[in-house]
Amino acid sequence: MFSNILIAVDGSESASKAFHRSVYLAEKCNSKLDLVHVVQCEVGGDSANTFEMIEELKDKAMKMLEEYRAEAAKNNVPIQIVIMQGDPAKVIIELAKAKSYDLIIMGTRGRSSFKELLIGSVSQKVMHHASCPVMVVR
Repeated sequence: MFSNILIAVDGSESASKAFHRSVYLAEKCNSKLDLVHVVQCEVGGDSANTFEMIEELKDKAMKMLEEYRAEAAKNNVPIQIVIMQGDPAKVIIELAKAKSYDLIIMGTRGRSSFKELLIGSVSQKVMHHASCPVMVVR
């Protein structure tokens, strides 16, 4: 049913819950999982400080994703990890379309709940524009 699943995580509690649900589903459906984290850098310019900050964010993301990969390996669920940069909703939607995922799994709320009141949540944007089903985990 769901052979190719994309899990989007941002370090939040709901993303962690989404990850655990995806591992469970992968075990039951024998699915392939790809885990993505999108580094969102809203600082403009091309100074050395900006590039350094982006690299630090990517390093932190890689550590988080490697921890998730190790946790999934305990259940014999292999995971490919991907770190991208840009607008999270747009990147997730484009990645899902490009790689023909059967399902996207993500948490309901990320780290920036005040900001999402102003511009809308990433999960809502993905649900409305993704080319495949989206499971949003609370």
